[in-house]
Amino acid sequence: MKREDIRCSSKADKEAVYLRINTLWQLGLPVPVKCHRSGFPAVTVDCGEEHIITDILSLEQGWQTLPAEMKQRMTQ
Repeated sequence: MKREDIRCSSKADKEAVYLRINTLWQLGLPVPVKCHRSGFPAVTVDCGEEHIITDILSLEQGWQTLPAEMKQRMTQ
């Protein structure tokens, strides 16, 4: 599988991708996040047809913008 590398993308572009992944997650698809072979802070996220390489720092920042009830559901 080929992953889209969004590490150097703008914040707005990253947020758009994270929103698409969040929508898929809300539909019940799993969202595994794994360390990328290039090392910290790069991670891979695979959800449905979305396959990306991003940095954990911007992913964490995107996580902070999610409503609290979504976070609670994700960690259960």
